Amino acid sequence: MPAELRAQGAMEYLSTYGWALLVVLILILALFGIGLFTAPTSGSNCAATEDYSCSQLVLAKAGSDNISLSFVFGQNTGAPIFNIGMACSASATAGGLPNPASNTFAAQNTIVYLNSNGIATANGIAGGVGAVVDPLDMASGATITVSDLMCYDAAADAGGAVGLAITPTTAPVGSLFTGTIYMNYTVNGGAPTVASGSNPIYTVPVASITTRIA
Repeated sequence: MPAELRAQGAMEYLSTYGWALLVVLILILALFGIGLFTAPTSGSNCAATEDYSCSQLVLAKAGSDNISLSFVFGQNTGAPIFNIGMACSASATAGGLPNPASNTFAAQNTIVYLNSNGIATANGIAGGVGAVVDPLDMASGATITVSDLMCYDAAADAGGAVGLAITPTTAPVGSLFTGTIYMNYTVNGGAPTVASGSNPIYTVPVASITTRIA
């Protein structure tokens, strides 16, 4: 076979199969782009704000009806803080943020006081003021494991409605939760007061979290 014919055949072969390989490569890249070959993230991210620390975050099913959050929390503000309460919310609007003036346990999306062992309890106080039972107080530099904290969904993002606590039904195992941990505290010991009182409650975000429910 003349060299010219062999060269022409080779070029036709490369042209035909080269285009086919290019199409396959484009399809593979497209599938990677939509995440088809990406394994779901199993780790947790807890990014603390300045003066606070957050680690060992776990958001897990607790019984058939509840999901609870636990993590190691530290405060490094340079001063002690008192009457600590926390809330976990997926809402990004003011209407869904924890409200220090409505600190009853029954109210949705509100901060719940932690006891001295860091456990979220049902000892919310009507109006958010009054003596806290067995309050959590922390010196600067201290850490504690926070546990049994409920997280709320982002219903407040849709028209200002209050969020609802996530459950195994609304947030099954393996689903992704993204939100913020907020904290209430006072700068003095003793009973919290209203904003104009002698021991007002302050509210701050302490960490942004992203995790899959275990």
